[in-house]
Amino acid sequence: MGGSIFADLPLNILGCFIMGIMTTLSSDWPAVPWLKSTHPVQGMTHVHVSLKTGLSLTKKTSWNSQMVVMMNGSGTELGSQVVPALFGYMIGLHCGVGSFVFGTKVSSWLNRWKNPSLVRFDDGGGRNVGRSGNRRRHYRRDSGGNYGRRSRRYHLRHGSHGRSSPTRKRKKKEEADCSFSEHVAKKESLLKEASSTKDIDNTVKSNVMNGNNDNSIANTSTIVNDNNGLQRTKYIIEEQAHQLSKIFYLENLPFLIVAGLFLFYILSDTLSNIAFYRFTWLSSLLTPPGAILRWKLSKLNGTIFQHSRKWKWVPYGTLMANVLGSLVSISCVATY
Repeated sequence: MGGSIFADLPLNILGCFIMGIMTTLSSDWPAVPWLKSTHPVQGMTHVHVSLKTGLSLTKKTSWNSQMVVMMNGSGTELGSQVVPALFGYMIGLHCGVGSFVFGTKVSSWLNRWKNPSLVRFDDGGGRNVGRSGNRRRHYRRDSGGNYGRRSRRYHLRHGSHGRSSPTRKRKKKEEADCSFSEHVAKKESLLKEASSTKDIDNTVKSNVMNGNNDNSIANTSTIVNDNNGLQRTKYIIEEQAHQLSKIFYLENLPFLIVAGLFLFYILSDTLSNIAFYRFTWLSSLLTPPGAILRWKLSKLNGTIFQHSRKWKWVPYGTLMANVLGSLVSISCVATY
């Protein structure tokens, strides 16, 4: 084991890039930038949290373990390699942070493409999310020292220093207020629609989980529909039941795949007695509690040293999870 360009570097770069895409630059933007804000996947917060937790920027314990083994030098052919290990830390940090920042830029671009209304609201409110600040424009004079026709119109509108006139500022403020009111009205309508169809969704989903046929689902949904006083057709209820059945089976598909792979590695270890299979399924046992512990510790971020401007920014929960994960990883490598 050795080398500054460690074997897991491409996977770390890809993980940081995906985590950057899932990290939005505004709280009003959806978590999945390549989908519409009304898509059902936007409400699956457990999927968003699992991706951000599993692909955390500093959760690259294999990289840290390899660098520690290189600096220690025990059990390696080249011995202690302190300088290459430090160089490997620099490469890993720069590649990870660079890919994360690039992922946030891609996320901003995808949100501007898929959800232009939310972006216009952010820009109208003066936040300018994902864009560089306004730059002062410079115009060349002609040989006579006069401004061109286009620059003259610009100076008449914005003033000699490129700043907006009071009328222009008032117009921008009115547009921002209008965009904000439209945004709030859209959110309220979505919340009302979601609350009105909550009972229908629960009834249909319970019937799907119990294995009822489409006719019983449609009839039960129609009864709930009549009690709530909603005017929806039977065709819409049946189609909704079909969509919910798909979502139910898709939610259980990852569990079935992981369980199948876990049993496959256990059987392969039992039959072939290869260390790789044993290492994989034993590591899988520590994955769920480790992910849950990291998620719980992340809730401590921003709660420690709240009144200290110097130390408030430190994510202490994530820091403790990273230190604990690194200690467990290097302990496993030392005893493996």
